[in-house]
Amino acid sequence: MSEPSAALPPSDPLATLNAAFREAYAARRDAVLAEMGPVIAQIDDLLILRMRGKRHEGPARTRRYHEFKSLAHLPLALYVLLSGRRGALDEATRERLTTLRRLVTDTEASLAQRAFSPEERTRQHRLLGAARDQFDQVLSSGTISAGTLAAYVRAQAPDLLRNAEDAARDQLETMHATVEAWKQRMTPEERDQLRAVVAVSHMSRPGNVAVQYFSVTLGERWEGRFDQEGLEPGKRVLAAETTFDEEASFALLATHVLDANVGTRFFGEETRLSRDALADAAERLLAKMFHQEPAPPSPPTGV
Repeated sequence: MSEPSAALPPSDPLATLNAAFREAYAARRDAVLAEMGPVIAQIDDLLILRMRGKRHEGPARTRRYHEFKSLAHLPLALYVLLSGRRGALDEATRERLTTLRRLVTDTEASLAQRAFSPEERTRQHRLLGAARDQFDQVLSSGTISAGTLAAYVRAQAPDLLRNAEDAARDQLETMHATVEAWKQRMTPEERDQLRAVVAVSHMSRPGNVAVQYFSVTLGERWEGRFDQEGLEPGKRVLAAETTFDEEASFALLATHVLDANVGTRFFGEETRLSRDALADAAERLLAKMFHQEPAPPSPPTGV
């Protein structure tokens, strides 16, 4: 027999009270967003500006970004399929390798139609040719040695990183052109009020291209490849982790502003609600339960 749910039943007055709080908070958050100056969200390939009650769209990346990244993923795909394997290939792996081998041929045939410079095109041919040779060797022999795979990976790293740099360049230049054109339409006061939110996945949060860009262009603290949004008061750049929804991304900006106000009024600490509401109590209770004190905060990575 299953345990009864710990949640308050809908008929409980406390459940109704809590729902009323959530509705009031959401209404105030929407009002805060409406009262804010211009705000920009970067979601995948798109930049979205909300300013003076209107919505504008602009590019954050071009097709070149995806071409460079997709080709950089090819050595990674081969590695994850073959790393840690012992003995003969199983049928599922063989089918995946066969499919990728066919896609290499199709991609090589398409390179002439893509807007690569001669150096860029040569680099993509190198990546594809090296992968093709590995596919053919593995499919022919039915196995691969750890040494052979390691040598392949090391040899591909320079071209992979050059593709990553070209993808980053495309995004930065595209975003900058879009944002600068928008800034020309803003008053000096609006440029000073401008905030940004970036939709990110968990693993790409530190050093995210868009977070770095907005940190620089909006005059925030910038930590280069380690950069991610901080929690200090007045932060103008935020990351919306695993949220690739426009409304949710903009709501995060308004939540940040509203929570800073609530934290100041209730606790005298503007960033108090940037951590779990139960965090301080949990720290004290755990110290008593396990008879130890928490370690001091680690210094920022790279310092």
